[in-house]
Amino acid sequence: MFFEYNFLGVTVVGVVVSLIYCGVTGISPIPSSSPSRSCILENIPEGLSGSVCELGAGWGTLAFPLAAALPEMQVIAFELSPIPWLFMMARDTLTRRKNLTIHRRNFFKDKFGDVSLVVCYLHSECLEKLRPKMESELEPGTLVLSNTFEIPGWEPENVHRLEDSFCPQVYVYRVPKIV
Repeated sequence: MFFEYNFLGVTVVGVVVSLIYCGVTGISPIPSSSPSRSCILENIPEGLSGSVCELGAGWGTLAFPLAAALPEMQVIAFELSPIPWLFMMARDTLTRRKNLTIHRRNFFKDKFGDVSLVVCYLHSECLEKLRPKMESELEPGTLVLSNTFEIPGWEPENVHRLEDSFCPQVYVYRVPKIV
């Protein structure tokens, strides 16, 4: 009986914290689907150097495959919601990737630095707020792959339509040169 009550308590706390962070971030941490992960990985050009930022990494369903596919690059995963972040940290403990760094903090407060690829699964309102930061901190031509949601104000280089009800498209962008 003791175990059941503790398990129930932890579950309830986890659900409440997740709901609170859904309000804070504006979206629930939904994992990237298998078709969208495959599409994103297929759209990464060979010979890319620098680092990769995954914004809104959620449960790490894309961060770990990115780190595995790009062993010579540093992958930096950002997730603000504590429950998915804890899950990612536990997974990282079990399947340590030297080239993966996981942060639980607001990516709006970090500088992009030497980033050559941004991958995100963020809603359009967040992407609209993020657009000026990317335009000012990333080099023109930097590749941005957006799972499901378009970046308002940017014209995609390509849109991959997927037969997937959870993640129906992947947008491919290049950071435009702002004059």
